[in-house]
Amino acid sequence: MEIRKFKKVGKNKYKILFDTEELTLYEDIILKYELLIKKEISLDDLDKIIKDNNDYDAYNMALNYIEVKMRNRKELYLYLSKKGFEKSLINKTISKIEKLGLLNNKAYIKAYINDKVNLTLDGPYKIKKSLIDLDFNENDIDNYLNTFDDKIWKSKIEKLINKKKSIMKNKSYYMFIQKMKNDLYNMGYDSYMIDDKLKDIKYESNALENDYKKACKKYDDETKIINYLLRKGYSYEEIKTLTKM
Repeated sequence: MEIRKFKKVGKNKYKILFDTEELTLYEDIILKYELLIKKEISLDDLDKIIKDNNDYDAYNMALNYIEVKMRNRKELYLYLSKKGFEKSLINKTISKIEKLGLLNNKAYIKAYINDKVNLTLDGPYKIKKSLIDLDFNENDIDNYLNTFDDKIWKSKIEKLINKKKSIMKNKSYYMFIQKMKNDLYNMGYDSYMIDDKLKDIKYESNALENDYKKACKKYDDETKIINYLLRKGYSYEEIKTLTKM
């Protein structure tokens, strides 16, 4: 195949026009096969060039991907898979990256947990699950998570409770507590910490009065009004303070 023209199309990339087709190759591949000197290449050489260029492409993409932020093996594998590379090439590329020491699991775990602790209100179990989903070793995760004092998690729970208190004034105390328990559990906090912080919570709301007024407009029967308020999460004792009983 005759080489007719070179055209730069990006950083370290050139489009090469042959007499029958065109290819975009990395500069390192062009230099390796001395394509700037040769006037033509065989079909066998072309196959080797395409394979080497594909290998280089996977490696280059992997380097660029981990340069943006720290990654682990699973993230890198999924990224290269989405780019359309074959499994064998992906594993070969990742092994090469690992040999360079660019995939450090313990450093990743430490950085990930620090970011979550400092920048989010996520609890320890949610953080741990996210890392396990990325195929990190559970013991490595626990070892670093255990370096954080319980006071840190309790402080985050308090922040979440206070935030919810300000936006749930229209809910009964019971519904507020149930909502908080569910939300905090889903955010990865231990149930004993949640219960400890909620047991003495002070929650003031005018929700009972408002719901009572709504019930009175909706029903003219006292039993139905009481049942309506019970379904809203109010205790029988609370309801008695407003009804005629």
